[in-house]
Parts: sequence; structure tokens; C-alpha cells
Amino acid sequence: MVSLFITGTDTDVGKTVVTSLLTAYFHKKGQNVIPYKPVQSGALEVEGKLVAPDIEIYKRALPKVNEKMINTYLLKKASSPHLAAREENIQIYPSVIIENIRLLEKQHDIVLVEGAGGLIVPLKDDGYSIIHLIKDANIPVLLVARAGLGTINHTILSVMAMREAGIEIAGIIMNQLAKEDQVIEQDNRKMIEKITNIPVIGVVPYIENVETLFQEDDLLNEILSSLQLKEIKI
Repeated sequence: MVSLFITGTDTDVGKTVVTSLLTAYFHKKGQNVIPYKPVQSGALEVEGKLVAPDIEIYKRALPKVNEKMINTYLLKKASSPHLAAREENIQIYPSVIIENIRLLEKQHDIVLVEGAGGLIVPLKDDGYSIIHLIKDANIPVLLVARAGLGTINHTILSVMAMREAGIEIAGIIMNQLAKEDQVIEQDNRKMIEKITNIPVIGVVPYIENVETLFQEDDLLNEILSSLQLKEIKI
């Protein structure tokens, strides 16, 4: 078994899309892969039932996924998990999350753990954050970063924080959240690799409708083949 933690330089940077793409990639290779979203805030109520938006995307990449296995804390408020948990009278236990990761590792070839927001997003009121969870779980990280303007600073600061914490970095994937200047994006990639000495294993192109991505095999295969996923150091 192998575990990989997918974190981002910020919230809404594309972690769920990347996690789903990786799920599809390993599934197509015949490996027993499972995505895991330990903490989901911003749950939606559908027909009287709370639904995790990120898991709905996972299900498009892996339709038979067991929802009960891949989410531990489901919170209504679209906020930092510590605040949502406090308002909803829920205690988040990192030890429970790590136990679930270990259980999933025993049952699957690959476990893809998606974080919440960026590295310094608190899970608890005492300041225990995503970076602490990664450190305690002791699994390598794939960092998802924006492709466009401003990403050099955010990406390199994230790398610095992980290196200071002694966290293994498996690689960086950049995500086109909008159609921007290609010269800027190409230079961003070049400078991030030069300064961090960590490979950018690919750029996910701008996807207008993520919901249909996994219904279009040609588009999905084109995107997967454009990423150097074999270079992920796990």
C-alpha cells in the first residue's frame, strides 16, 4: 500500500479535481485506489441529507466508492474546519483520522488523502492544523498550486513550511483555474522548479465543466497523458 496526501497552497486551488484525476489514473492502471476526505466543511443538504461536495466529484472518477469509508467529519458551515466544528459541537480527533488512513492502507493499494484548504488551516481551536496532521500521519505530500499570477510566492512558502516540518514532498501539480497569460504560467513553473528543486509533474488545463470531465473518456485520457504522474515520488 501507498498513501499520498494532497494539499494545496490555498482553498479552492483544485485539490479535489487533482485527487479525482489521480483516482481515475490509478484505477485505470488496475490498482485498488481510494480517495479519502477526512474533513469536509461546507456540506450541502440534499433531500434532507448532508452531502459532501468533494466526494460527489470523487464518485464521478470512481462510481462504486463507499461514502462512509471516505469521509470522517462532515460539517455544514463553509469555513475553516475548527470554526465549523465548534459551532456544530463536533470534536475533530486527528488520531481517528490517522487510524482511518491506516485501515484504508490495509485494504487498498493506494490511499489518496485530501486535506482542507491549505497547510495552516486549523482543525482544532488549539491551532492543530493540516500541516500537523500530515506530519503525524507521516505520508508524502503532493502540493496543488495555481498556475497563474501569484503562485510563485504561495507555492514556495508552502514548500518551505513543509521542509521545516520535515515532511516529504512527492511533487507539485499546477492547476489552471482560468485562462491566463501562458508566458506567465510557463515562467511560474520554471521558477518554482528552480527555487524549490521539486518537479512540477504537470499542469491541469482549465476545465470549464468539471462535472462532465469523467464522462468524456477522450478528454480525461488526454489530461492524464499530459501529466507526468509516474514522476510522483511515492
